[in-house]
Amino acid sequence: MLPSPRSAGATAEAPAVALLTKVHFWRTGAGHRTRILGLARALSEAMHLSVVWPLALSDEDRAALAQALPGARVHALNLPPQGSADEARATLAHFFAARAHTACIFEYLDLAWLRPAVPPGVLSLVDTHDVVSERDAALQAAGVELGRQVLSSAQERARLALFDKVLAISEADAQVFSRWLGAQRVLLVPHAAELHHCPQRPALRRLLFVGSQYAANTQGLRWFLQDVWPRLAGLGLTLDVVGGAGPAMGLQAGDGVQVHGQVQDLHAAYALADICINPVHMGSGLKIKTVEALAHGRPLVTTSHGARGLERHGGVAFCVADEAQSFADAIMRLVLQPEQAASVALAGQALAAKTFGPSACYGPLLQLLQGRRAAEGVN
Repeated sequence: MLPSPRSAGATAEAPAVALLTKVHFWRTGAGHRTRILGLARALSEAMHLSVVWPLALSDEDRAALAQALPGARVHALNLPPQGSADEARATLAHFFAARAHTACIFEYLDLAWLRPAVPPGVLSLVDTHDVVSERDAALQAAGVELGRQVLSSAQERARLALFDKVLAISEADAQVFSRWLGAQRVLLVPHAAELHHCPQRPALRRLLFVGSQYAANTQGLRWFLQDVWPRLAGLGLTLDVVGGAGPAMGLQAGDGVQVHGQVQDLHAAYALADICINPVHMGSGLKIKTVEALAHGRPLVTTSHGARGLERHGGVAFCVADEAQSFADAIMRLVLQPEQAASVALAGQALAAKTFGPSACYGPLLQLLQGRRAAEGVN
């Protein structure tokens, strides 16, 4: 089940913005999809949004996308999967020639080859999600087979330089991009999360891990199950594994572990949880599962990497531990001291309300696009 969409509120004078992506972001089950859906909804509420899909789009996906973004237009370019780059750019250029747009947001740097199709006068932006070269280096160091060429920092910098603005999902990423391109080219646009009131139960017994089949998630879950989970034996805990990570690992239920795979209602999974864990040790960018746990008012135990960008709040809004025993100890303290768990959860949700509210996350981007539209009107 898709999260309930808000009604579109764009006025006739609002700017028209294109979102170019090949990610099925209206499908649940991964943090990057959640990120794109949240951004797309914020755009569709404030302006006229066109979702531009490079390939053909099935009727089923069109219907799901219409449900997720009722105020957006959907345009599939129907490019042949093995077509030429020149033909693809010509098709996208024709789209822009037929429809006046203020800006085009590229979802992911791997679509940068289509950037020349954006006409002069249309602001080009790329939503990065993370520093790709950092992520690739970390995954490669961990022995993960990427299935493609590793992107170097020099290559990433050159591709980012093609765009007028680079959207960074975390302060740490923004600092990297600013060193490469200058601060004026970078805009911080974190992931926004809705707050949910989930009352704490008297006894804390259910742990929750949420993660897709992304290698950083499977590696972190494997580490937790092998090195941390045995240290919690005797506490009567249950671990709910939600998302694609469990099935991707071939994980079977047993010894208190429940494997759910993809679920229709992620909010229900958080409501059933007592403590959330995010044991990732690699990757980059803002961890969506960290933000979601805080927004749901659940005490969180994560690693330094899982807290990336929020490090100064560790020990208050969430617990941070990088070694197996300290990770287990943090969980034990929350289980045995419900008052502390409640305090951590309250501080975490207050942090989410202040830092990850829609206006704080999307406000600067919307102001940029609306200001761009106002400048066009003057001219």
